[in-house]
Amino acid sequence: MAIKLIIFDRDGVINKELKWVAKPDEFEFIDGAVKAIADFKKAGYVTAIATNQSHLSRGRMTEQDLTDIHDKMLTELRQHGGDIDRIAYCPTYDDNDPRRKPNPGMLLELMGYFKVSADETVFIGDYERDMQAGERAGCHLILIKNKHGTGEYDNMNPTLKEKVAYTDDLLGAYQIVDSWKNKSELK
Repeated sequence: MAIKLIIFDRDGVINKELKWVAKPDEFEFIDGAVKAIADFKKAGYVTAIATNQSHLSRGRMTEQDLTDIHDKMLTELRQHGGDIDRIAYCPTYDDNDPRRKPNPGMLLELMGYFKVSADETVFIGDYERDMQAGERAGCHLILIKNKHGTGEYDNMNPTLKEKVAYTDDLLGAYQIVDSWKNKSELK
């Protein structure tokens, strides 16, 4: 089955991961992320974000702050031929919340919204909890190196690691997805 939907984690995948990004001026794209997202869109993929944003429930930012951050992100992406078709976020810090990663709720919500199967979906994240959410949703999985280096991949549960493609950045993730186009067996 062909890949149709690319779901990205946000912090550490699209933008530089700080302690937290609470204002638009704190949002800074990772090198190559804008081009990679534009490449995904030019190739015809639907794109979405699934991001944990517990800073909302902790009072570190408001809904308007998050909207302003996403508006800034989308404006720059659109100026370069990219876009994000839908953004899902979980505002809680409750690991029992079915939408909070490592739970698959946001991914299932996005797949349902776009009416695509897990087999037609790739989830790209930078932490094991992202891969756990993607595995639970049944997605194809790509882990990109995070700010801590290769440790997240190196120390990943071996059963999960078998299902994960690993790369340095979002441009590498695009190359992986592009290489899957004509293959019947995907990770």
